[in-house]
Order: sequence, then C-alpha cells, then structure tokens
Amino acid sequence: MRDVLFALFLRELKTRLDGRWTTALWVVGEPMAGAVLMLGIYSLMRTHEIAGVDTVLFLLTGQLSFMLFRSLVLRLMESIEANLGLFAYRQVRPVDAVLARAAVELAIFGGMAVLILPGAAWMGHGLLPHDPLRLLLAVLLLTLLGLACGLLAAVGTHGALALLRPVVKMVFMPLYLASGAIVPLAHLPQPVREWLLLNPLAHLVETTRLALFGPVYAAPEGISLTRPLLWAGAMTLMALLVLHHRGERLQVA
Repeated sequence: MRDVLFALFLRELKTRLDGRWTTALWVVGEPMAGAVLMLGIYSLMRTHEIAGVDTVLFLLTGQLSFMLFRSLVLRLMESIEANLGLFAYRQVRPVDAVLARAAVELAIFGGMAVLILPGAAWMGHGLLPHDPLRLLLAVLLLTLLGLACGLLAAVGTHGALALLRPVVKMVFMPLYLASGAIVPLAHLPQPVREWLLLNPLAHLVETTRLALFGPVYAAPEGISLTRPLLWAGAMTLMALLVLHHRGERLQVA
C-alpha cells in the first residue's frame, strides 16, 4: 500500500502542477489574490486592524485555512473518477487515490505557507504562534474534516450521482462568507453569530487565529475544537459507510 500511495502521489503531483511554472505560480497566487482583493477593500475603508490584529495577517490566515479545506474537498471529489483506469490493478483501490491526492494538496499548501508567511514577515507582517500546540491541533482537525468531506464527496458523487458535483461547488461560496475567513465573527450580531457557529469550519478558522495571535485577537465566545472533532468523526464514519456500500461499483471503469 505504501508503494502504491507513493506512485499515486508522484502521478497526482505531476498532474496537479502540469509541468509548467505558470501553474505552480497560480497555485501559490490564488489565496494571495483573494487576500489582496479584500485588503484593497479594507484599505479603502482605512482599516489597518481587524479584531485587534493586522489586516494582512487576518486575511492571510483566513484565506489559507478556508482554501485548504476547499481544495481538499473539491480535489478529492474527482480523485476516483480521475484514476478509474488504475483500478484494474488489484493493488490500487479507490481509497488509495483519495489519500494520494490529499497528500499532494497538503504538500502544496505546506509549500505555500513556507513561501507566503516569510514573505509577509519580510514586508513587516511577521508573527510567531502564540500557542503552537493549539495551532497544530486546529490544522490537523481542518485536514481531517477536509479529508472526510472529500472522501464523502468522492464516493457520493461517483457515476450517476456526478450531477451533484456542481451543487457541492456552489456550496462553498456561502460557506466562504460564513466561515469568518474575511469577516470577523465577533463583529456580527449575536443571533447571526450563533447560527454561523454551527459551522465547524468557523470554529477552526477562529481557533487558528487564536493560536497564532493569542489574547489580542477578539474571537467570539463559544469557540472550541469539540464541534469540529465531532463533525470530522461523523463525516468520516458516513464516508466509510458509503465507501463500503458502493466499493465494488467504484472500481468499474
């Protein structure tokens, strides 16, 4: 299984970057583009701090967190379809394709963080994590939640259910606005905030900022890692049940 995953990882990495420097540049530039757009809007409003922290860092942390989750779900959703021809080999199973593509996305986002955060520090927006362990737990849960949702999307939209994929993609726009990636949840009215905190992604984005910025960041009350952990567990269980139910049909080219 290790050899299969490594071979699939190399195959997915080559396909993802497409062998061109422009593709690699866009992979890094996509989260920056959203952050720069929102930074321009906040600059017009003469806002240099959001919820007690630097505007650039607030937007970067929100963008990177959300885009890691979105990239995992949307890329994993198509992983089984993209590797159908390989399932003729007994050693290759659908879950291997999902895990290999997830590893590629994590490697790419790790590289992005290595490039973007020192770049922001060079421009005078550097930071050291206030709580590294909490940051690690938040990123781990974000990855697990994205992997679980991506696996569920992959097995749940395969074959005749592929018509559901545009619906999954459309869900991410309201989810983007409701996750706190660009708007601090603490600034929203209490009734609205209570509804948005039902979203586990909002807890993870806010926890990431709390771990990075510490008490200077004005986070809303009720933020915890318990809700994302329960969601990740429930989505993983659901994905595995669907995979067990549809496993044989997923391998039919």
